[in-house]
Amino acid sequence: MYYDSPASGNFLAVCGSMSMTKAARQLHMAQPAVSRAIAELEEFYHVSLFDRIGRRLYLTSAGTALKQYAETILSQYEESVSVLRNESTVQKCRLCVSPAAGETILADLIEVISSRLKDIDLTVGVHDDAVIAGMLKANDCDIAIMTPEKDPLFHTVPLYKDNYVFAASSGLIPQSHILREHLLKQRLLLQPKGSFARNLVDPYLEKISFPSSQIWESESEEALLSLAEAGFGIALLPQSRLAKRRGSLHTVTAGSELLQRKICLVIMKGRFLNQKTQACMEIIRDYCRNR
Repeated sequence: MYYDSPASGNFLAVCGSMSMTKAARQLHMAQPAVSRAIAELEEFYHVSLFDRIGRRLYLTSAGTALKQYAETILSQYEESVSVLRNESTVQKCRLCVSPAAGETILADLIEVISSRLKDIDLTVGVHDDAVIAGMLKANDCDIAIMTPEKDPLFHTVPLYKDNYVFAASSGLIPQSHILREHLLKQRLLLQPKGSFARNLVDPYLEKISFPSSQIWESESEEALLSLAEAGFGIALLPQSRLAKRRGSLHTVTAGSELLQRKICLVIMKGRFLNQKTQACMEIIRDYCRNR
């Protein structure tokens, strides 16, 4: 099989320089040997990994996919050498979380992980879901807490559901539940079309035939909350974001399953995870089951 660590290294060297000649110099190999290694990979996978236009190379879609796998293989190979040669090596775990989880469960979760896993090198990043997806594929992240994407490269484990609720001033809507006929008389304060929040709530708005003329938009959640606080309408935001908000606003539910999003634990399929990272996953699942 050609897809071993040396072959992966040759391929990644070409990806890094986009030149067979430069990659050969970097690898201290003859240029024909590097070209032959790439040709053997292409023959093995029955794909073209590079487009050759003039004297320049460009990754094909197949090459881009193989690059992600090759980076993972080399990273795991280097980690295995470090761990097996030195059993006392502290194992790393790179955790990425979406802002929704970052603002609600992250601090408590890190405290639990730190108390139960004393000898783990834990690094944490808070990023948007799209950024995290790219980091998982680029092997810059081991495990993630995020809204799952329909991607065949990902394995997802459901953790909990985050409800979208209305935030309103008590002067505008005193009750904690709103009926459709009352909602249709209100102005809604929403994030713009195309945002994750709107992609989630628009099916609900279409179902109740909510008029678009009664929608104000802002990319800033703080702006939406300030407008709601002043009584100019009701904001529709994740309940987790509103849990620690100011007392002048209260949550109003509509009781629809359409206003829910799933938060999942996400990893790359087939990726090797060291023992500490696997233990960290178990702690995350236990924590979310009991929260």
